[in-house]
Amino acid sequence: MSMQMRLLHRAMRFFSDYLMLPLFGLYGGTRDTLLGGRLRVLWTIGCRSGLPREIPLNYAPTTAGIVIIAGFGRGTGWVHDLRACPEAEVLIGSEAVSVEAVEITRRDQACRVARAVLKDAGAMDYFYGWDPRRASDAQVQRVADELVCFHLRFSDAVVAGAEPEIGGELEPAGSIAQGA
Repeated sequence: MSMQMRLLHRAMRFFSDYLMLPLFGLYGGTRDTLLGGRLRVLWTIGCRSGLPREIPLNYAPTTAGIVIIAGFGRGTGWVHDLRACPEAEVLIGSEAVSVEAVEITRRDQACRVARAVLKDAGAMDYFYGWDPRRASDAQVQRVADELVCFHLRFSDAVVAGAEPEIGGELEPAGSIAQGA
């Protein structure tokens, strides 16, 4: 990772730990905003420490859960946590909902997921220097090849009230996640 990316990663972590997470606690749950886009808090168990971790993430809804991307790629801590223990929780409003994480490995699906999440990322949607709404598939694919994408599937009890699929961008959960 370049020095510029390391600094950006540290700045984002500081922003998450000292601004976003306390604001979620203050407001009693997650809120979607123009600046931050669609945000949810993911709770995982640290794969080395065994301690609980909370991470605010941009997401896109599917018919049976949400999809998320690791903007800093394979070295992102929560990626290792979800690979080691795919059972996690997501804050929906003020309720913690159990999810199962399934990594998305097919390139075409990762490209659709990356575009969908980046479109709804608020001010962060220009993080890569282009508009995800207008970018070519090749531009999005180059970025998606560096990202790690997960589908967080809600338990059956929550699926009935799950948010609708976004404008045909994503397929239903069974066809997004490999092996589903």
